[in-house]
Amino acid sequence: MPHPATTFALLCCLLGVLPQPRAETPACHQPFAHPEADAERLRAIARDCDDPVLARLYHHRAAHREALGEIALLARLHRAHGNADRLRLHQGRIHAALLEGFAERAWRGGRAETLDALARGYARAIDRLERTIAGQDLAYGGR
Repeated sequence: MPHPATTFALLCCLLGVLPQPRAETPACHQPFAHPEADAERLRAIARDCDDPVLARLYHHRAAHREALGEIALLARLHRAHGNADRLRLHQGRIHAALLEGFAERAWRGGRAETLDALARGYARAIDRLERTIAGQDLAYGGR
């Protein structure tokens, strides 16, 4: 029988070497708590969430923020010309705010499927913004 101090030291070494369980960030349980987080922070939260619906939601939020940033850049580049980029930027922001507002209210009301619907709404909004960035918004026809 090994000495108790030896057993204790061996246990401490093993516990230090063994991988520790990954803890989810609190944002994974409060999906509406970080409205102003930047894309990098949202992607970090997405990586930490075990729930694939929440991870997808945070990933879409990050992609939407990045697409809005590209639209803002286009609007600044075309400032001297009359263009629709600024309008698209405001539409994108308003659309996201409405999505978030209605989804938060439904989620707090107990509708769990709301987060998946919100992620799908972001996916559609990202598609529209990416088409605008690519110059395909006129061919898109407002779908």
